[in-house]
Amino acid sequence: MFFALFPRVAFAEEELHLPEVTPPSSWGEGVSIVRFFLAFLVVAGMLWGVSYLLRRYSGGSLRFSASRYMRLLDVLPLRGNLTLYILEVGKRIVVIAHTGSAVREVLELDAEDLVEQPKAESFSGYLERIFRKSSPPS
Repeated sequence: MFFALFPRVAFAEEELHLPEVTPPSSWGEGVSIVRFFLAFLVVAGMLWGVSYLLRRYSGGSLRFSASRYMRLLDVLPLRGNLTLYILEVGKRIVVIAHTGSAVREVLELDAEDLVEQPKAESFSGYLERIFRKSSPPS
């Protein structure tokens, strides 16, 4: 009686002929997981390659801004929000202290006053030195 009152809804009585869908096999799922990890490794490798090229051709420092009149020589974070900067401005070398709300010139140096400090030993170098000492002489 319902369909007699609403003839446009009569198609609901007809059987739908849809194609059969088979679930994916377990082998196909394994392949998709492997494909995902391979794609992940490719993308991670590309990101690593781009970062390597940026570090190599930027001289080791990734600075995205440059100045024609001054150059940042060194940065030393001391505590909390206190940082010291050594800047080369023309022929002058200036030490600047920066806190959260203020920037002050601390002192001016001559180029001869700057003495490069030896690099700290890396952890792998430390382990190599320890194991070299403990190995028996041949």
